[in-house]
Amino acid sequence: MARNAVRQPRYVPVPKVIGTQPDLFGGPTITHEVARRPLPQTWGRTLLRYHLADTMADLDGGNAQ
Repeated sequence: MARNAVRQPRYVPVPKVIGTQPDLFGGPTITHEVARRPLPQTWGRTLLRYHLADTMADLDGGNAQ
C-alpha cells in the first residue's frame, strides 16, 4: 500500500500581491492579490499553430489576401 493515496500537487502558483493596506481600526493588514486564470485546454494547439505558421496571416485562420 502506498503511504500517500492522494498525489500532492506538482505546482502551486504563488499569489501575485499587488498591494497591502493597513486596517483603519487596528486589525490585520489587508493584502490585495490578482486572481490567476488557469491555462485554457487548447494552449497546446495554439502553440503548435504558432510554431508551424510561416507568416502572421496563417495565424488568422481566414483567407487573408
